[in-house]
Amino acid sequence: MERIVTKRLVLRALKPSDAAAMFDYAKTDEVGPQAGWTPHKSIEESANILNYMIRTNEVWGITTRDNDTLIGTIGLHKDEDEKPTYRSLGYVLHPAYHGQGLMTEAAKALIVYAFEQTDIDIIGCGHFIDNMASQRVIEKCGFIYQKNIEKDFNLFGFKVRKTCAEYEINIDMYKENKLLWQQH
Repeated sequence: MERIVTKRLVLRALKPSDAAAMFDYAKTDEVGPQAGWTPHKSIEESANILNYMIRTNEVWGITTRDNDTLIGTIGLHKDEDEKPTYRSLGYVLHPAYHGQGLMTEAAKALIVYAFEQTDIDIIGCGHFIDNMASQRVIEKCGFIYQKNIEKDFNLFGFKVRKTCAEYEINIDMYKENKLLWQQH
């Protein structure tokens, strides 16, 4: 997994020692339910999920440049129903770091990496329609709205149906500098 450094962040490979830091944000009601999962109940649960993420090799840990403590994750996930060059962008961030533009910074860096260093040609992304913070990240990155869909999630032990807005960005948009953030 390639290390990606931005102005304020480092996107790096996850490691088992990140479990306590992951639990610190994954246990909160502000993170998991907005991403479609129940908050973690223990460090062991976070460690198991972290180990799964390490095995898939699709998820980077997010840290600040001056501190290697995990503050979130961001990944490019394979979707079995899509073509091999399609990935879904997913991310979570510790609530203490919300509202600072950090996730937008991380997402833009991963878009550049995907289109410059891999064979990915389409990146999808989505959010629950009531998650305005995630919507802002997606829009700032230049994703184009595609449609709303209904999805089922297991939250707090219950099946919940939520409406998700889906977006995409493609390599042609990137290569032709059609993304607003590329024009600055």
